[in-house]
Amino acid sequence: MKQNMKLIILAVILVSSGITACKDKLEVLDENNPTTESYFKTATELQNGVNAIYSTLRSAQLIGREWFFTHDMRSGECSPGGAQLESPRAELIKQPSPAPSNSVMSNVWTGCYQMINRANLMLLKAPAITDNAALRDRLVGETRFLRGWAYFELISQWGDVPLYTETVTSATGFKGKSPAAEIYTVIINDLTEAAQKLPATYGASDNGRATSGAANTLLGRVLMQKGDYAAAKTALLKVYGKYSLVDNYNWNFDGDARDDNGVIISTGHEFNAESIFEVVFVDKGDNNFNWGYNGEGSTSPLSTVRNQEYGITWGNVIPSDRLLNEFEANDPRYKFTIYEEGDNILTYPGLTPKKLVAADMNVAASMKGGVTIKRFFRKYGIYEWVNSGFHPGGLNQRVLRYADVLLMLAECEAEVGTPTQSASYINEVRRRASVNMPPVAPASKNDALKAVMHERSVELSVEQVSSIDILRWRKKGYFPSIIPDRVPGQVDLFPIPSIETSTNPLLK
Repeated sequence: MKQNMKLIILAVILVSSGITACKDKLEVLDENNPTTESYFKTATELQNGVNAIYSTLRSAQLIGREWFFTHDMRSGECSPGGAQLESPRAELIKQPSPAPSNSVMSNVWTGCYQMINRANLMLLKAPAITDNAALRDRLVGETRFLRGWAYFELISQWGDVPLYTETVTSATGFKGKSPAAEIYTVIINDLTEAAQKLPATYGASDNGRATSGAANTLLGRVLMQKGDYAAAKTALLKVYGKYSLVDNYNWNFDGDARDDNGVIISTGHEFNAESIFEVVFVDKGDNNFNWGYNGEGSTSPLSTVRNQEYGITWGNVIPSDRLLNEFEANDPRYKFTIYEEGDNILTYPGLTPKKLVAADMNVAASMKGGVTIKRFFRKYGIYEWVNSGFHPGGLNQRVLRYADVLLMLAECEAEVGTPTQSASYINEVRRRASVNMPPVAPASKNDALKAVMHERSVELSVEQVSSIDILRWRKKGYFPSIIPDRVPGQVDLFPIPSIETSTNPLLK
């Protein structure tokens, strides 16, 4: 079983669970022992607290389940797999804006604020810790990265939101909305400090922790969303050349593989040369998932159900026709990303391959190039080694990877009117050994932007970046002047969840 980086720490250390509305996240003291007054006196205790922020990140409220829905369902990349898609998720695909009561959206909101509340507590306690200054400072960097990530999720999808930078010590310590510009300042400061404090790499036992490369990559993404392409380029160039594209595109989405008998048959390619930041999941072989949604406890399930949601048993989500037809003819990434009728599964060495037939696929049909058959996502799937009805997976979620850095740099170059340099970055991605697509040669800014938009769509599909891309490009008026809007009529920002407005009097 993979290293779990000591990220599984009992939630009691961190006092409040803060997993419902703002009222819940205001509770910062645990009546049990230890308390926040008696704990967090040493660097080791501070590390336990920071580990609990990672636990929230991994929970089903966020990356374990609901987070990828808030992005993928609004990206134009997905369609309902059928009537089985639960209504809160279907609403994200079908409606211009979800209702304030949407549970998927509400879970992400509260998960982000739980991360923020825990981070604020760690930043409060850190200055008094003196027993291991080097570890303390690194942990402060990790905390600032995680808080910056959570606030960027909030600001990019909700806009103006409450800004908490200190621990809340009163049940009446509510905040109203802060302007987006003020929140961007906090995020940028957090990520800038994180990049200064964090190491470039860790030993294997600490894989999964934020690095300086992760901080600069996220900083570049934030600055692009803010519209500051020159500053974004500066941040991203600090990452350029520090990582490399792996030869096999599929190595970005595999991991520990257990067959239907629970036996590990492969360790995959997690934490490879292309991976900048990934969130750890583990298939313990018990077919269990943390339906309690808190992601905590040393014995809790550490799996994700992403492979179930996008697979063929639950069959909740399938590729949209638009995404299917975005791929160029003969682009190998199509087969790396999509399974369709007639393809083989169970292709790992030593297994007996099985051909996919429509009767075995609990999904709706889709159309590509005029051909209507059943298809589903291969990316982050486990059907190369598993064909069971229910099998939560243990594949790490690659939140940041180097191909994204190259394509963000390409967009920065396109924005400042250097299409040749933009093409250079795009072509680095296209000439990956397992892809080897012909180079692009845009002659103008708009040609370069169009090439970037296409490449990001096929290279990074269902990787939770397209929805943010759409908001950035829509704001700049690139729909339909460069390409058609991928989700026409969609409202840009989520409404504040009703679980928040019902308890926070400053958001009535």
